Amino acid sequence: MRTRLIRLIASWILVGIGVPLLVRSQLGASPFDVLNTGVSEQTGWSFGTCFIVNSLLLFAAGRLLGARLGPACILGTIAIGPIIDLTLSFVPETELLALRIPYLILGIPVIGLAICLVVSTELGPGPTEVVMLGLVHRGVGIVPARWISDGLPVLVGTALGGAIGIGTALFVITMGPIVKFGLRRLRFEPSGHALEAAAAGF
Repeated sequence: MRTRLIRLIASWILVGIGVPLLVRSQLGASPFDVLNTGVSEQTGWSFGTCFIVNSLLLFAAGRLLGARLGPACILGTIAIGPIIDLTLSFVPETELLALRIPYLILGIPVIGLAICLVVSTELGPGPTEVVMLGLVHRGVGIVPARWISDGLPVLVGTALGGAIGIGTALFVITMGPIVKFGLRRLRFEPSGHALEAAAAGF
């Protein structure tokens, strides 16, 4: 249990670092934030309100698909916000592309590592991870499950006028392989995936 808690806290810290790096890159929001900005654009709700509402919707969708929720689903949402704010205060804004590109290139794998750590704890992942795990539970391979769980928020968010950029596309394309590789290194197979491991290339 101690190892799982360490991984959980580490995942929150890493998300709190990775998301600000994407923000400061100004090259495209993460898939979930594309959805949040799109809903905010159409409803006039604050970003924070959209984050909570969309999180609950994705948690519900993932649960219907068969994913297991956990206490960290909500605790993570509460804990990560202040870490993001703190990191943003240290990572400077810049117009220099030579700095913004490294922010993006570093931010994506940092978030990928965070996803792998939180999923492996089985204590409760984030909204898009719950959907990913629900799809895996239904027999979808890890990479396509991640593409779907990231791609759908991007499609809906973009249709609603959400913020999107080249970094968003890079995130969607690369996150599936990153998560697959990371979970393999952690020797963790998501629930329901064992029978599909060979076919999916896990």
